[in-house]
Amino acid sequence: MKTFKILFLFSAALIVCACNKISLTKEEAYKLIEQHRKYPQIQSYQIYTKDAEDGRRVLDAGLEKDGLVQAERNHKTGENQKAIIRFTDKASELLLPPDKGQLSSVQKVKIAEEVLDSVVSVQVSEQQKTALVTFTTKYINVNPFSKLDKKDYSQIKKHEAKLSLTKDGWTVQ
Repeated sequence: MKTFKILFLFSAALIVCACNKISLTKEEAYKLIEQHRKYPQIQSYQIYTKDAEDGRRVLDAGLEKDGLVQAERNHKTGENQKAIIRFTDKASELLLPPDKGQLSSVQKVKIAEEVLDSVVSVQVSEQQKTALVTFTTKYINVNPFSKLDKKDYSQIKKHEAKLSLTKDGWTVQ
């Protein structure tokens, strides 16, 4: 009987210890990071519609051939009263609203969306108060305006985030 009591108390202690162990799954980490970092994130590019250099860039990128812009070619140096670059109806869904205080000659265009791809690993510390999460992001809905930016939008990027355990649960630091 005494052996049974000891075995019962030992089993109970193991169960209590196991219940106190706080874990963090990849799915939970994915949701936390997605909410905290506000994915998907819109990637944008600013085009100066009165700038001859930007006019040359859009032509070199083939955006006029793609039917997204019209660029004036007979522009005189120093003449910046009218727009050199005009956006077509085809480009209208890629135009972003201006920021507060943005010049009227600047147009922000959507290039792509960065989305959370996957959680690669979750490493919880021995004290179980912090976790290091490795995750990847990728770009989707990449459009022809991305030719203006030097970034490689086909690349998958690797990131790390540190999470900490609070009384309300896991949070991203």
